[in-house]
Amino acid sequence: MFSLCITTLNRWSFLKKYIPKYLENELISEIIISDENGNDIKLIEENFQNHSNKLKLFKNDTILGPFLNKIKCCKHASNEWIALMDSDNFADLDYFKKANEYISSNISLLNKESIIAPSFASPNFNYEFLTNVILSKNNIRNYNNVNPMFNCFINTGNYILNRNIIHNLNVDKELELIKTSSACDVKFMNTLFLEQFPNLNIHIVKKMEYEHVVHDESVYLKTYMKTQGAINKVNERFNKFLT
Repeated sequence: MFSLCITTLNRWSFLKKYIPKYLENELISEIIISDENGNDIKLIEENFQNHSNKLKLFKNDTILGPFLNKIKCCKHASNEWIALMDSDNFADLDYFKKANEYISSNISLLNKESIIAPSFASPNFNYEFLTNVILSKNNIRNYNNVNPMFNCFINTGNYILNRNIIHNLNVDKELELIKTSSACDVKFMNTLFLEQFPNLNIHIVKKMEYEHVVHDESVYLKTYMKTQGAINKVNERFNKFLT
C-alpha cells in the first residue's frame, strides 16, 4: 500500500476532481494533504466529511514553500512507499498498479534509498528514453546530455520515494537557497538526494504515467522568471555533482 502525499496552496479546482478518485484507489491507504494556508482543507472538510479515516489534513502555521512543504507532508506518511504528487497533477490507478508491480518484482534491486519514477508525464513530458534505466550517482552523468528532456525529468518529480530518504535528508545548511527554489525545488531536492545518499537509485518504470497539467497558475510559470539566480545556483550544484 502507498501513502499519497499532496502539497497544496489554493488548488481546490483540481483537488475536488482528484480526491474522489484517490479515495476509490485501493492501493492508497492514506491521503496526506499539507495545506499552506488552510483554504483547501476547509473545502475538503466540507465536501468529504465521511472520509476522515483515509484523509489526513495538515495546515501550516506559515507558508513553507514547495520544497519544505513536501518534506513536511511526507514525514506524516506511515507507509514505506510515498507517492509525492503535486496538487494540480493526477496519478490514476494504473500508475499505482505499475509501481506496485515493479516493487513486487524487483525487491532485490530496491533499497531504502530508492525512488520509483514515471516514464511519461502526459501529455507533454515524455521520458520514455529513460524507460527501465536505474539512475545512480555512478551513471547519472551518462544520461545528462542524451536527451533535452533529461533536465525536465530531474525537475518534475511526481514520483514514489522510500520514506527513509525523506526522514534522513538534511537541509539545515540549505534553507537560504530553498527559500527561492520554488521553480526548481525538485531538481534541488534530487541534487541533495544524490549528494547525501551514496546508494540512491532512481528507477524509471515502463508505462508508469500520470497526468501533468500545464496552466498559467503553476508554481514554475509564476516564479521561474523571478528566481533565475536560484535556478542558476541549483543548476551549478547539480552539474558540479556530475563532473
